[in-house]
Amino acid sequence: MYKKSMTREKILLVRLTEDEKAKLANFAKSKKVSMSEIIQDYCKQLPEVAER
Repeated sequence: MYKKSMTREKILLVRLTEDEKAKLANFAKSKKVSMSEIIQDYCKQLPEVAER
């Protein structure tokens, strides 16, 4: 079975408040990973939804 490449090449700009960014940064720091990795891991957990 052929697997798609998992190369991350898409960029998403997200606007956060100072408090939201600080919370994300602190959480990422506590896990010793980047803020991007926290968001990527969250996205992996989202359920599949049929397109309309």
